[in-house]
Amino acid sequence: MKNFIPLIISLIACIGLNAQSDTDVLMTVNGKNITVGEFRYIYEKNNGKEADYTKKSLVEYLDLYAKFKLKVERAKELKIDTIQSLKDELAGYKNQLANSYLMDKEITDQLVKDLYKRVTEDVRFSHIMISINEKSSPREWEEGLLRIKKIKEEIESGKPFEAAVKEYSEDKATKEKGGDLGFFTAMMPLGFSELEQAMYGTPMGKVSAPIKTKIGYHLIKISEKRPARGLIEVAHILIRKDDAKSDPKLKIEELYSKLKSGADFSQLAMENSEDAQTAKSGGILKPFGIGTYEAKFEDAAFAMISDGDISGPIETKSGWHILKRIKKISPQADNYIQFKKINEGRIKKDERYENARKSLIDDIKKRNGFKEDSTLFDKFKATLGEDFLTYKWNAEASDPMLSNTLIFIGNNAHASLKDFIDYAKKNTRSRLKFDKTQTTPGAVADELLKEFAAEKTIQFEQASLESKYPDFKSLLREYDEGILLFEATKLAVWDKANQDSIGLEKYYSENKQNYMSDEKGRIISYVVNSTDVKFVEKVMKEAKQKEVGEVLKKFNKKEVKVISQEETLEKANTKFGGLEWKTGAMSKYELNSKINVYQFRKLVEILPSRPKTLKEAKGYVVADYQEYLEKQWVEELKKSYPIHINDAVLNKLIK
Repeated sequence: MKNFIPLIISLIACIGLNAQSDTDVLMTVNGKNITVGEFRYIYEKNNGKEADYTKKSLVEYLDLYAKFKLKVERAKELKIDTIQSLKDELAGYKNQLANSYLMDKEITDQLVKDLYKRVTEDVRFSHIMISINEKSSPREWEEGLLRIKKIKEEIESGKPFEAAVKEYSEDKATKEKGGDLGFFTAMMPLGFSELEQAMYGTPMGKVSAPIKTKIGYHLIKISEKRPARGLIEVAHILIRKDDAKSDPKLKIEELYSKLKSGADFSQLAMENSEDAQTAKSGGILKPFGIGTYEAKFEDAAFAMISDGDISGPIETKSGWHILKRIKKISPQADNYIQFKKINEGRIKKDERYENARKSLIDDIKKRNGFKEDSTLFDKFKATLGEDFLTYKWNAEASDPMLSNTLIFIGNNAHASLKDFIDYAKKNTRSRLKFDKTQTTPGAVADELLKEFAAEKTIQFEQASLESKYPDFKSLLREYDEGILLFEATKLAVWDKANQDSIGLEKYYSENKQNYMSDEKGRIISYVVNSTDVKFVEKVMKEAKQKEVGEVLKKFNKKEVKVISQEETLEKANTKFGGLEWKTGAMSKYELNSKINVYQFRKLVEILPSRPKTLKEAKGYVVADYQEYLEKQWVEELKKSYPIHINDAVLNKLIK
């Protein structure tokens, strides 16, 4: 062992020497440091799967990033970053990005992780329900909560859960079976997220705290948990129960016997299944999970072990079935990223998202000493009349208490009463959404204050995102520098290429050989209004030797027998198909059966390739001139702002 100690120390030393820190300086541009962390973020983001950290890839991208930084330096030298409109644009983007980033990091990500874990497990539970209509008054909901709390107290005092179900539960479907609802899994429907939370958070055999759903209040007791069944796709053959027919059980057993002898399931389903919706497709049902069909049917479907397995006959309320397993679908996606992509939209529409948002706001308030001046706000509410609930409301601008601080959060952040009043003015809809007969101006002001306080709390937290999340700081830097790059490039390249007509003309003159037209041909198409082949051949003979005018004059004396169309087309045009590329070449005549005429073509002139005029090629010339100007600009920037690459740090990045 002693002999290995020096080797271990040596290895640790080597690891330390070769470790790559994000704070290491990889490159400097005009004396400004670009760290490994900054470069790594942009390299991986823009290269995706191609970010393989090979020397070639790193060097190529480092060159691109250096040029990007050169342009940013020029923009700062030109003080583009001080233009107020651009500063406002960045501030607006920062607020928008900060809000979505905070919600994603602090709420969405956690909710998706919770769901990802929950879908691996099915939970069986029983419940006691106090039924309340979703549109019931707040008073009715309060009374329901008191009732469910009283039931909970009785159970805690020794009353058996099943006895409480029989005595109190208003769910008639489960009342006589101890409240048993069977197995459920996440994600529960809209309006039942608190029930889902309790399903997975209540210990086995214990009774939950009161749970509010959109149909009332519940107490639940967990009776069983199992690995989630997920989704399954099956095909079935159904023989319905009908006394007028032969015995359905006998019929299904005959079909099952045929299947065991090798008959094709799909064919038997198409010929025999009495499920009209699926028979045509061989009995295939849409993938389903637990709670979709009758328990017997569901249990038989999930009991099949392998794709292609066939069940024995199963009796349900609908009739007799035979099932065939098509495929089993895992409750989770193949990976977390895919699962998140599928489910985060659903989560954001669910009440759990708003509940989590409220919890986040409460947490931020607690961590940062949030306070409200209730005395000040009570004085303000005392000034409110009924006009506060209309469009006409306007606070007195001269009121001395407007400048007083209403909200305190953290060491420096605060909002005045005037800030709240401005918020209330802008949010007229929030003031008008309340029923005037059901509420008072003061109560509406209280609700608006909650919304205002939540907004200010979120804004406070957003201010710390750059220090809390390095990726967010990088994202803001990327956008900030992107604006500067755009404006600097617009001035130095894009505007110049479009406005510098002399420079553009000079560039075109020096490079006109790059804008050559394609070789063209002047072609005459003849149409002969006759089905007489000999007449057509006569017209072709004249057309081969003479000009088009002479041909038309000769054959159109009494009536129009021959018409022509002249076009100048590029060589690649299909109308030259079948024609030899030489002056005077003629095609064979062809009958157009739709209009009963003959047609042929003659190549009368070949126009050689030539440089396009500036007008003809302007789009291409401007694009190339921009590229030319950018190359010149980059060379000038390299001379103005020195670049230094730390080769030692770069080499550590190479894999």
